Parts: sequence; structure tokens; C-alpha cells
Amino acid sequence: MKIRFFNPGLGYLKIKDEIDTEIQRVLIAGDLILRKDVEDFEKNLAEYIGTKYAVALNSGTDALYLALKAMDVGVGDEVLVPSHTFVATAQVVNQVGATIVLMDLDGKFKVSEKTRVIMPCHIAGEFGGNMKLITETAKMLNLIVIEDACQALGAVQDGKKAGSWGDIGCFSFYPAKILGAYGDAGAITTNNEDLANQIKELRNHYKKDYSQWGINSRMDNLQAAILNVKFKYLQEYLDKRKEIATLYLDNLRDLEERGLIKLPKNTPNRCWQDFILRTEKRDELYEFLKKEGIETMKNEYLFPIPKMLQSIQYEAETLRLPCNPDLTIQEIFEVIDKIRKFYGA
Repeated sequence: MKIRFFNPGLGYLKIKDEIDTEIQRVLIAGDLILRKDVEDFEKNLAEYIGTKYAVALNSGTDALYLALKAMDVGVGDEVLVPSHTFVATAQVVNQVGATIVLMDLDGKFKVSEKTRVIMPCHIAGEFGGNMKLITETAKMLNLIVIEDACQALGAVQDGKKAGSWGDIGCFSFYPAKILGAYGDAGAITTNNEDLANQIKELRNHYKKDYSQWGINSRMDNLQAAILNVKFKYLQEYLDKRKEIATLYLDNLRDLEERGLIKLPKNTPNRCWQDFILRTEKRDELYEFLKKEGIETMKNEYLFPIPKMLQSIQYEAETLRLPCNPDLTIQEIFEVIDKIRKFYGA
């Protein structure tokens, strides 16, 4: 591909000396599992999100799973999950034995006596609803709020960052994320010391009193050291993604005004994990851009659940455009020009 959707090598080359120095330091010291680099990363993340605690894990999926485990969610419980989300959000509910109850894009849901958790999912850097309303409603109904913030590091709503609203926030540092490791990595954030301590035990196979089995979900020190280096550049990454998104919005607005496409909301303080364009000609545009050497991604989040009509339509119309901070302005304008060419503009 001439313009790749994501190219981690370019980002690495920009900070190669710093990354290589840290990797060599960790390897020479032999501090590979649950050592100071992990502790430093947890402090960095908690401070950035605005929570008292963070626990480093192996992935965003494990973060969601262990959040449910720590809350003792299981058989007989119902968990409210958005129908349009990455499959992991629902997968973990199934893994703990609870029942998945889907919410369509309108966010409407019904609560039963079995409902214990609501899991708002922040997709592509956009909050999955009004978090003040969600948390206040959850408190009134005695529901647990677990935020799937895996695609929303740095997003802010009403002065609070994603991952600080709920009982637990869950993050992924998969390589393509805004803050990406060079492998799998994840974390939870919380203000609850007991939950943080439980998850620290559960990430390491079991609780110390043997009351509950966990899994092996330790973030290794190499990934923590890499993420600590990249943390220094997080605001730069966020700013560049916002710049790219602004270019798309400004230069494709007339196509939206003509009813050819729908652009994402430019809400204040969102983070641009992805730039998602909607069009009824999604598949045709995808193939056209592919032939032009531009890599995009179709949304493939929806699992086959009937009656989620809004999500089904959204899924069929959405296309993710390249938005990573290593793209040049020239490359972004080439993407824009090719989209305009497709629509004869």
C-alpha cells in the first residue's frame, strides 16, 4: 500500500534511540516481570487519567475480563453492552458466565432484577453517551459502571477523562492505539483501592487467599518501559490526530452537505483514535481507495444479533480512514483528493 492505515515502523524510527536504550536497559538488568517499569507506568497512567490507581495488564480484553471478575459478576447476572462495539466487550461477559444484554445505538435499555453492570463503550475516541447521566442513573439503580475506554485514551467530557467516570476504566495499548506498545498491553484505572488490589492479585493467577482464580495477565517490563517513553509524546500524538481529523472535516464538508457522506461529530475534547466516515457506497469506496494504494478499514464490530437495526445500518456504512500521527500532510491530502475523485468532486 502507498498509504498504510497504520505503520508502527515510522513511529519507532522517530524515537528509536530512546526506545532502544530502554529495551537494552531492561534486558541487561533482567527486570522482566512486574518490576519498577510496570510500577512507573501505573503511576503515569493513573496520574494522567485522574484516578488514584492503575493496574497494568496484558491487554484491553483482559482488563474488561478482570474488571468483571473483581466485581464478582457471573452466572445469573446481566450486563448491558452496546451492540456496536469490538467483540471483546461482549466476549468477556460470556467468559464470566453472565448474560449479554445488548443496547442499540440510541442507548435505550431496560433493567431487570438481574442487571448488575452497564458497560459504556467509547468508540474511536468518542464517548459512548452522557457519562454524567449514565453514572448518576447507575448509582440510582445500584449498577456497576465499567468503562470500555480502549479506544479513548485522552478523551475528556465535562472535565473528566475517559476511564475516570465509572467504577473501573479499561484501556488497551495494542500497537495501533493512540498510545501503543510493541505487542499486547492493557490496564485498568479506578479510585477503589480494594478493586485495584484484587485485580493485581487476579492478574497473577489467583487471589492470595485462594478464594478466586485469576489468569496470567501481567504486563511485562519491556512493554511498560516502551510505553513510559511514548507517554512523553502522548499529547503530541493527540494533537497530530486532531490536526488530521480537522483536515478531513474541512475538506470533505461539502460532500456531506451534498448528502454523499456523513462525517463524525467534532465534539470538544474528543480524541481521534480513528476517523470514521459514513457512506451508503462504503464497499465501493473501500475498493476504489484500495486500488489507489490507500489502506482503509471497514467496521467489522457487529456480531450477528437480530433487531439491532441502527447498529446494522451503521456497520454497513462506516469506513475508517488513515489517521495515525506518522502520516504526512501530503498523504492526508492525497486521501482527501481520492475520496473527492470517487464522488466526482
